[in-house]
Amino acid sequence: MDQQQIQASLKSAQKALTQGDISTCRIALTPILTATPDNVEALYILAVTNRYENRLEQAEQTLNRLLQLAPDFGRGFQELGHLYLALGDKNNALKAFEHAVRSNPALLASWTAKIKLLTPRNAKAAKHAKAQLQRLQSLPKELLAVTNYLHEDKIGRAEKYCRAFMQANPKNVEGMRLLAEIASCYGVLDEAEFLLVSALEFDPKNVQVQLDLIQIFRKRQKFLESVKQAQHLLDSDPKNPVFMSHLAIQSMQAGDYQTALALFDDILTLLPSDPVTLTSRGHALKTLGQQKDAIQSYRAAIHKEPTLGDAWYGLANLKTFKFDNQDIAVMGAQQTTGLISANARTQIHFALGKAFEDQKDYEKSFMHYDAGNQIKRLQSQYKSQQMEAEFLAQKNCCTQDLFIHKSKSGFAAADPIFIVGLPRAGSTLLEQILASHSQVDGTMELPNILTLAHRLRGRRAVDSLEGYPSCLSALDSDTLSDLGKTYIKETAQHRTGAPYFVDKMPNNFRHIGLIKLIL
Repeated sequence: MDQQQIQASLKSAQKALTQGDISTCRIALTPILTATPDNVEALYILAVTNRYENRLEQAEQTLNRLLQLAPDFGRGFQELGHLYLALGDKNNALKAFEHAVRSNPALLASWTAKIKLLTPRNAKAAKHAKAQLQRLQSLPKELLAVTNYLHEDKIGRAEKYCRAFMQANPKNVEGMRLLAEIASCYGVLDEAEFLLVSALEFDPKNVQVQLDLIQIFRKRQKFLESVKQAQHLLDSDPKNPVFMSHLAIQSMQAGDYQTALALFDDILTLLPSDPVTLTSRGHALKTLGQQKDAIQSYRAAIHKEPTLGDAWYGLANLKTFKFDNQDIAVMGAQQTTGLISANARTQIHFALGKAFEDQKDYEKSFMHYDAGNQIKRLQSQYKSQQMEAEFLAQKNCCTQDLFIHKSKSGFAAADPIFIVGLPRAGSTLLEQILASHSQVDGTMELPNILTLAHRLRGRRAVDSLEGYPSCLSALDSDTLSDLGKTYIKETAQHRTGAPYFVDKMPNNFRHIGLIKLIL
């Protein structure tokens, strides 16, 4: 079957399922799953039909396979929640619906089910979930669709619908927020920041916009701004553990671990044994060299929530820590359940890889490292063909003639020393050697050159005459100088006064031409 035939058969299956015609649905699914047995949408429909026919064991097997292939597929978790309800397992049903709305917050049925399950056991959490549902239900249907497309990784479609909506509703705050999220997906972080700052001007108390802005500041490594924004949010509600957590995380990013630890302790007073907070606290303690206390914090998190991959990986990442056989058994059990996110599954695979490597069982170790990387590959947007096209465009555009023609262009600042190349090639060691000199500041892997490249590229393909890098030949001297000046200005926050500084972002090797022209 070609792709067009598969899509036609999927539509037939979906229509039959909606009409309750299970027999026709199965007939439509059979050729799809024969030709493409890993088709996520077909497996999802098959799981639903199995549940409708009370084939609950087959439904569970199908969903486990589906969630192995697409570990962040929100509708898959939603269907798993319905299945657990059919099995009478309300605890796992609640966990499944929580995973569903975390993977895709536009799933109204999951919010409704979550509220129903939470109401008799946690009135405060149920109230919060109800507020989220009411917010979603109040959105224009176009923006609800955009939210769904975003979280099903259909970014192009999300952008198309969102921009069409914003043309008719240019001051809609949620539309601006979603457009900022789309820009962030494309890596155009300055546009995302501009949209969120603009949205706050229209609605200064919008919590979700403020939270998104904190994350954009962090991605742009504007840590002082992210801390300031997080503090502003906490000042509005000083006992809010979510706001405390955001300030703690941003404080860690800014290197203020003592403030972070104090905030984590405050959160644990309000929410004793909260596993996410215990894990973050473990990260802070590890960075401060308090390894024994870090292990204790990670252990407490795992005791509360064994599926918490971040805590398992935190232990593995201590390098000297060794897992025992009981740890291996517990981690292995988590991999057999569908109730685990893609990131957690990956992290547990990597931790198991470390555990078996320490035991010199290299075959099992490699198996887990490979399995973790397979999941990362499914999540990755990397395409080798796209990278090859980018390199070819760079080769065609960044010629000797271009640099001769623009030899007097660029901002006259000799401050930055760029270390470029592939990851794990020694960039950190080189930075440490250079930064040991009194006239050189060490910084980190700064994203600023990548952001400038994204800004120049916009949404255009690499072989577009108007896009990046082709546009470099058309940029005049003033524009090139301004870009260099912007880079120097935006990186100033990472410096401590030395005349030179190191930018060790390895991926800058893709933009050497741009660097040479703007500085």
